[in-house]
Amino acid sequence: MTTNSDNDLYAAIDLGSNSFHMIVARDVHGQLQVVDKHKEMVRLRSGLELDGHLNETAIQNALECLTRFGQLIKNIPTQNVRAVGTNTLRNASNSRAFLIAARKALGHHIEIIPGKEEARLIYLGVAHGLPSNEEQRLVMDIGGGSTEYIIGRGFSNHHLTSTEMGCVSMTQTFFADDAITAEAMAKAISSCRQVLRPHRKTLTQLGWDNAYGASGTIKSIGTILQENQWTDGPITLAGLVLLRDALIKAGTSQDLKLSGLKDDRRPVLAGGLAILIATFEELNIQQMHVSANALREGLVFDTLGRLFAEDSRESSVRAMQQWMKVDVQQANHVAQTARMLFNQSHNVWQLHDSEYDYPKLLIWACELHECGMSISYKRYRHHSAYLVEQADMAGFTNQEKQMLAAMLLNHRGKFISDVFQNLIEPHNQKLVFLTALLRLAVRIHRGRDLESPQILLLIEDTYNIHLKFDDGWLKTHPLSQMDLEIEAKRLEAAGFKLSFE
Repeated sequence: MTTNSDNDLYAAIDLGSNSFHMIVARDVHGQLQVVDKHKEMVRLRSGLELDGHLNETAIQNALECLTRFGQLIKNIPTQNVRAVGTNTLRNASNSRAFLIAARKALGHHIEIIPGKEEARLIYLGVAHGLPSNEEQRLVMDIGGGSTEYIIGRGFSNHHLTSTEMGCVSMTQTFFADDAITAEAMAKAISSCRQVLRPHRKTLTQLGWDNAYGASGTIKSIGTILQENQWTDGPITLAGLVLLRDALIKAGTSQDLKLSGLKDDRRPVLAGGLAILIATFEELNIQQMHVSANALREGLVFDTLGRLFAEDSRESSVRAMQQWMKVDVQQANHVAQTARMLFNQSHNVWQLHDSEYDYPKLLIWACELHECGMSISYKRYRHHSAYLVEQADMAGFTNQEKQMLAAMLLNHRGKFISDVFQNLIEPHNQKLVFLTALLRLAVRIHRGRDLESPQILLLIEDTYNIHLKFDDGWLKTHPLSQMDLEIEAKRLEAAGFKLSFE
């Protein structure tokens, strides 16, 4: 049984490429009161084979970890839990199969987030742990497979960059078998600088007052520098060079004897240090403060925003409409009718999901279904689907964009059922029903008039749909009647039988 105390709790889980992190916290007057934290060094990235598959050992270690996480959060309401996967799960070719098994182990759905969404959430977490002021900040986070750089002020970010270099991947590439030489370190630093160089101009032109590091790797290096008196506070390049020289002298991370170095950080220390030195050199950073907050704290605050304030996804939809010059009035009329149809069908079709807001997905699809027209009317539904699936839309996970794209691709024309089969259950079936509602709303408003008819929707035997319009409406809207006749044939491909009067 869920208690009132459990209802006040929020959990965020970060399935990183190196480690899995979980935080359980309570919202106290806009501040997080941490109740529990748990971290395990799963090293998921180490199990990514050359063919792009996660091997069975990595998958099993991850599932065992998630089972333990699940025990801690089993009584927290589903809407208060967010779990996200980052770089390794973005790149793994068998991530879909992993997510199905991971859902059972954790007891909650896991979302894969794009690199820029990861950066946005990292910044949000860091910003909430800093004093409220007008400083411009550079925030850096070194993950196992990617490194993020963000410029922002207050709680707003101005620039997000995610790069394909991480402490695990760099260690695997340049320090195989834990052999650390001056030549290998120089090559690793040079490679990291080349990855960062295309972003240097933008980052340095925006500028910053203070730089902050937000990852376990940066925290570990900061602790080592302080405990060995190589810095009197923030991380500096001089301190990093001393650590580099000590690591090269030791020859391996296992033989390095330094105060503050934990054993679980040894396997990725060299790669993380190379990234940090390259960043200091390429961006000419003088010093970097270590942040206590990171992605998981950002997830909690983003969840609170979705539940009690502005959902960042709503802002992304508005921005896409503006960018693509969408006819907002038409989109709103389609959305109004789609919502009316949803209200009459959601119980029959069981369009309820504690982890996904199906009504919002339907409305967002209505609001964005014509965005592809800005490219070309010809095949515009394909353009709409592509734009939404490929664009960086703050707040949206890869799965959410994939689901929206499937709906947009099918909002008119031939029903392409294959795209739904790529979705995880139960979304592969539920989105077919949502798409049917979207198609009907789009057909009804093809005339682009200001009228929104009252419609009675009846469903028999799941797939038999009957629409009953106001007396005489179809007679005064012959185009709509013809379109519905065409739509009845189109929906047959998805197994529906449509009738109307």
